[in-house]
Parts: sequence; structure tokens; C-alpha cells
Amino acid sequence: MNSITPPDQRPWAVTGAAGYLGSYVVEQLLARGTPVLAVDDLSTGRIDYLAAHRDNPAFTLAKQDIRDASSLRTLFEKQRPAAVVHLAALHFIPACNADPALTISLNVHGTQCVLAAARAAGTERFWFASTGDVYVADDNPHHETESPTGPFNIYGLSKLICEQLIALEARTRTDARFVVGRLFNLYGPRETNPHILPEILGQLRADPNATLRLGSLWPKRDMVPVGDAARAVIATLDAAEPGVTTVNVATGAAVSMQHVLDVIGELRGRPLAIETDPAKVRPVERGHLQADVAKLRRMIGWAPHADLRIVLAELLLAEG
Repeated sequence: MNSITPPDQRPWAVTGAAGYLGSYVVEQLLARGTPVLAVDDLSTGRIDYLAAHRDNPAFTLAKQDIRDASSLRTLFEKQRPAAVVHLAALHFIPACNADPALTISLNVHGTQCVLAAARAAGTERFWFASTGDVYVADDNPHHETESPTGPFNIYGLSKLICEQLIALEARTRTDARFVVGRLFNLYGPRETNPHILPEILGQLRADPNATLRLGSLWPKRDMVPVGDAARAVIATLDAAEPGVTTVNVATGAAVSMQHVLDVIGELRGRPLAIETDPAKVRPVERGHLQADVAKLRRMIGWAPHADLRIVLAELLLAEG
């Protein structure tokens, strides 16, 4: 008789596992006793973010390009993951704009390969990392169904196409559970992309008294603690019903980067000196990005917290 591994003993596959959000998802899954199949090609991910788990028998690392459909399918059919958390993508918007073909290849083609591998393995739970950038620019909080979509950059467009691929997949897999998580601006330790906070910390590390040279500080963003975002990823997939559930993963509050810099100055005990670097000002900038998180609260009973001081203090300590 063939033995069948119970669902609670089958791993959760996490693509982009050595990345920013991925490393937190892996950590939290293992902490609750869920085995993990970590999938990453290590092109931008940091292997040291997973080093603490290498001797854990519940942890398996597979160096894998998600676009290699055949080997990814073989891996999933062998491991039979109970769930897939698909985070692997090209995220940094300037890099996406610089190489649209790579963005479509990794984000769109890669997602289709992961969906096909999950189908072949009989995996019935799937979490996809989308973005608040799929929405039409608006100063009001974005709602999952009432706010129109209309990305104005290749990154947001690639994610919206992936949402449509998932909807198509769900039509033929009526018992499967898909969560499209529209992530807003994550922050906290372990960032792997050169966003503005890592840029600020890098300049301060080089010279604590330097005048920071930065781009636009006026746009407002919904800043989401990365650890809370990881908790929300797991909780929403646990709570999902059959079909596709689209949900914002955010705090419901928006702040400007100038305010973030003011808080960093307060935490350091002295204000930061800042000047505008024209080379870092984006030619097209979304002025306001904020989520309506009512659906997230209904789904899991909470939303990520919006207390900047807590996470920024942790970030400053982690970055020295």
C-alpha cells in the first residue's frame, strides 16, 4: 500500500525564500512546526538569511530558477507541498523599468511555471505576492473590489497579469484556494533591494554626520512591518476559502518619507540633514498609496501595525 503523507506533515513551498519577505515567512512557518521547502535561485536572495535553519530536518533548500518548468515540476511532485507561497519576482521598480523583458520573464512566465508545478503536485493552497501598484493612482485608500486597477509601471502591470493568470487557473481548480495578497510598502531588517530606507541607512553607515542625498520625500506610502506582513501571508492562506481571495496587506495608514526621516532623527537624538539628488528623483511618481484594510481585518482579525518608531528602532539596531 502506498503511504500518503498527512497534509500537516507536508511542507509549504516558499519561492523567493532567501529574499526579504520570504526569509520571514520561512522563519515563522518553521517556528509553528510547518516543514518548509525553500525555493530560490539566490540571484538576489541572501543565503545567510536562511543559515539558521540549515540543520533543521523540517527545512529543505532547493536552488531553483522558477522559470525552469520541468525541474520545478519534478521538485514539486517529489516534495508534494501542501501549500505554495509564491514571492519570487523582480520587485525593485527602477530595475523593472530598466529591463522590462526580464520583468515579464521572471514575474509573469515564472508565476505560470509555479502555478503549473503546483497543479501537477496536487497542491491546493496558493498565495501570490501582488502589489498595491496595480491600483489606479488615487489619494483615497484603495479597496480590493471598489478601486479600479490601472498600473502605470511595468512592475505593477506584471503583477496584474499574474492576478489574471491565477483567476484563470482557479476556473479549472474549483476546490483549490488562491490568495492574491496586494502588498504595500514593506520595511524592516533584511531588505535585499536598494529602496530608499536601505539607501538612507547606507549613507548613515558611511558617515553618521553626512548630509543625505535623496530623491522625492513628499509621496505618502502605507508602510508595512515586514514581520507582520509575513504573519499575514500565513494567516490569510490558513483562512482562505475555495476560489480566489484578493486582499490588501497593509496598515491602513500612509506617511511621507519626510516623516520617516523625522522619526529616524528623533531615534538618533539629532535631526538628519537632507538635500535633493536630481538623479534619484523618479520622473513619474505615485503621490499617495494607502490601503483599505477592512477585508484583511475581517479575514484574520487584525492588520499590520502602523507604529513606525518600533520597527525603525529595530531597523537601526539591526543595521548598526
